[in-house]
Amino acid sequence: MKIAETLKKTPLAKYGALLAVVLAGLLMMIWPRGGGEPPPAEMGTGPPESFDLAAMEQKLTRKLSAIEGAGGVEVMLTLKTDMEVVVVQDTDTRSRREADDGTVRLWDDERQAKTVLANAAPIVTKRIYPQFLGALIICDGADDARVQSAILEAVAALTGLRADAVIVAKRTSA
Repeated sequence: MKIAETLKKTPLAKYGALLAVVLAGLLMMIWPRGGGEPPPAEMGTGPPESFDLAAMEQKLTRKLSAIEGAGGVEVMLTLKTDMEVVVVQDTDTRSRREADDGTVRLWDDERQAKTVLANAAPIVTKRIYPQFLGALIICDGADDARVQSAILEAVAALTGLRADAVIVAKRTSA
């Protein structure tokens, strides 16, 4: 009887449930979970290796033509910068020095950079996506202020352009 009463007074009895929950959480955090290489079906689902301006214009054309009242739409985008892919490089610098009259001078400096590969592909550290310079949108419904506003907002949201860098013009009837 005395042992049961003594156990009820210990911190383990008081905080036992909390300790069990904490230990269970720690165990779940360190328990191995599959991981490793993604299955082949998921391999190509990452960000694109390059940027295709024509494809972006076509996609934007389809989306903008779905705006009520826009009608037929043509899109032209201009880029300020192109896409840049930064890869891991191993650099090796060699310097040959020549002593002349007790002084040490740099005679020749060689620098070699080799791209680091993993599975025969360069290791990409980051992708810097292009910045847009401007956009020209030609559409049938550009004479309607609501359509023009909706197109301006959509283009600004999708490209990051300010409204003053986007021109929405009415298509001429031929």
